[in-house]
Amino acid sequence: MSIAPYKLDARHQPGLARVEAIADNCSGIVIRELGEGVGHVDIHVTNRRYFAAAVIAAEQQAIGTTGRPVLSEGYDNWSFTTVSARGAVMVIDVESCRTNREIDRTLIHEFVHAAQFRRPGVRDSVLAGLHNNYGLHRLSRWEAKRLNRQVAAHEREARSLERYARKLP
Repeated sequence: MSIAPYKLDARHQPGLARVEAIADNCSGIVIRELGEGVGHVDIHVTNRRYFAAAVIAAEQQAIGTTGRPVLSEGYDNWSFTTVSARGAVMVIDVESCRTNREIDRTLIHEFVHAAQFRRPGVRDSVLAGLHNNYGLHRLSRWEAKRLNRQVAAHEREARSLERYARKLP
């Protein structure tokens, strides 16, 4: 696991410090509860202003393009996780997470996604979705529906584990 700031200014350093302090614990909780590993995770800590740019940079690297997304979803969230060559890239907007508990819940949620990406077929689905969103290869309506159902199920699972954030110091 690696944690690095992404164009983060000094006033958001406490958020970065919180991420650094609890990331291993959050990963451990997810591994214990799911019985699955999270693999290698790169965490980019940023603020509201640079969140979308950090997500797009991670996605571009994942699919090897410099193009811009045709379909853009998730660029206004607090956090986002996508695949990478080594595992997963997580982007956390610590400015939008107003409390340590929000950071805690967000990290657990995103570590669940990192674990999900290691399941059979999920990484390929994520990459297919990215190729679609960047206009590189269109999904059929049936494929898009199936992918959207999978994403919705993954979101429900990630939300269900957020409750473990209260166990963090």
